[in-house]
Amino acid sequence: MDDQKLADDVYAVQMNPETCACKTSLQVAYFVLDNAKYWYVNFIYNFMYKCLDMNKLHFVEGDTDSAYWAVSGDEDAGHKQQFKYVIKNQQFYDENAKYFFPTIEGDLLDEKKILGLAIEREGTEMVALAPKNYYIKVGDKEKIKLKGVNQNTNKITKEQIMDNITNGTITTCTNMRLGQKNYQMSKISTEKNGITGCHTKAIVLSDQSCCPYVFGLKASDYMVQ
Repeated sequence: MDDQKLADDVYAVQMNPETCACKTSLQVAYFVLDNAKYWYVNFIYNFMYKCLDMNKLHFVEGDTDSAYWAVSGDEDAGHKQQFKYVIKNQQFYDENAKYFFPTIEGDLLDEKKILGLAIEREGTEMVALAPKNYYIKVGDKEKIKLKGVNQNTNKITKEQIMDNITNGTITTCTNMRLGQKNYQMSKISTEKNGITGCHTKAIVLSDQSCCPYVFGLKASDYMVQ
């Protein structure tokens, strides 16, 4: 159920639709769910490491089936140059890129092909705290992704994210929603930590490096040099 505040005591309420449209086939959806992480590292180690200069690439943020990379290419080529200026093995790239990237511009089926990759966003600046928790500047627009936080009622800025990295400042947020029980509509307020250094999918070290969970190891067992 979606709601929009019109006045102090007036809300516009819209029930979620009972049907939805999906352009992704069930075969693709289930394949991504089952094999995303394997194909994720397969692309990195069997393609990127073999034909791209990894000294000019920095992994910024990733999730189940997405990855954001900082690319140090040609500063005069603009932010949509992709990997063009960091290719170290052009022959390998030309022979294998077609298996990953779209080859037909504007063709949705080609873009959605099984095991294929597509560009989600391209920008000039990005700061990430965790998966689904980042700031990116795309052209003149700024995009902040903060899972679990209603940004319509909580003003989140890049400065708050940077303050968390620099000073460890935690930003609390309040989510407001409408709930109905026994035919009685109520306004429910939920307070949560919106920006925090806590990362539940990896161990974050003092220099913001993310290390995998290994049984018996704590953050203090890792060394930062």
